Amino acid sequence: MKGMLTLTIITQRATSLNYGENIGNVSILKKLSLGDNSQITYVSDKALKYDIRRKGKEEKEWKLLDERLKALIEGSIVQESKETKGKKKKSEDSTQTEMQNVLNVDEYARKLIQEYQEFDLFGGLFTKDLFGVPLSGGADAIKRSSPVKITYAFSISKFRGDMDFMNNIDAFNRYIKHIKPENRKQAIPQSEQHTSHYYYTIAIDLDRIGVWETENRTKKEIPAEEEAKRVEVEGEIPANEKAKRVKDLLDIIRTLSRQIRGRYENLSPIFVIGGIYKVKNPFFMGCISAKETEDGKLLLDVNRLLDCKGIIPEEERDNTLCGLLSGFFANEQEIREKLNCKSVGEVFEELKNKVGEIYGVLKG
Repeated sequence: MKGMLTLTIITQRATSLNYGENIGNVSILKKLSLGDNSQITYVSDKALKYDIRRKGKEEKEWKLLDERLKALIEGSIVQESKETKGKKKKSEDSTQTEMQNVLNVDEYARKLIQEYQEFDLFGGLFTKDLFGVPLSGGADAIKRSSPVKITYAFSISKFRGDMDFMNNIDAFNRYIKHIKPENRKQAIPQSEQHTSHYYYTIAIDLDRIGVWETENRTKKEIPAEEEAKRVEVEGEIPANEKAKRVKDLLDIIRTLSRQIRGRYENLSPIFVIGGIYKVKNPFFMGCISAKETEDGKLLLDVNRLLDCKGIIPEEERDNTLCGLLSGFFANEQEIREKLNCKSVGEVFEELKNKVGEIYGVLKG
């Protein structure tokens, strides 16, 4: 058992990261109401995963699901026997066996995992009506639960109702009014604005990276002499590729950014806490309690994090790593001393080395 890699992260301060539906010409930020009737903004897990996939494709040469799926489907169609009932005589039923084309579910899913980092890390769902043929074993769908789980990213500061009124008089004067001369008025859109640090948690099930699991499947121990057949038997990718995919994901989280409405927003960590544990639990999820001080720095509740650390089994507690960037926290010295903090970069490099060790891959 390899365990779970989990990190709880506080990001750089960022602005207006995720809009919901528009009301007229007003763009509304995604928000949650708290018990005191105040509101915070959030970034959905889908929005975070979108930018992780984008950076994976741009920077790590990840393959995202594309038109080649049609060829993979066609290459996974096999013949399977099908029993049909017929009539021998008026009073007797007979069972006949016919052959029919079906999609080999295991074969197709394994190809997806091997070729597409997106499907391996974040899973997916394909319903049977997509394929044009039945699925093997009478399956209704091909489903992979995501080995990488990400929470919403919640703002630390509260939403105060700030609004931006926008127009583009330059574009209107240069070309818009010439395209529609009868329209002499500009529509002035409005959008809610909020700037804050955000926090979220990511959890990576290291045992499921590169592995296809069918429902009710029991994994069998593979004897050492059959280890060379492991890829074929379990449909896995090689250990070095598993390690690379997790390390690439860590690199992306370390430099995460969001593209929204023509601008970049920096979501790289200023604080991170977590580690790799045999017990698969995101121990520090929900443990971030912080507030902004008058000078714009964060005051982090260290005792709450220590209490959360105390939940971790004693034999694994020392696996916890903590990192922060200097200059962002009002109680930086307390954080460093009580949580034994390193730099954010050191934490990510140490985790990458541990991932290599877990998968049996040499450093580098």
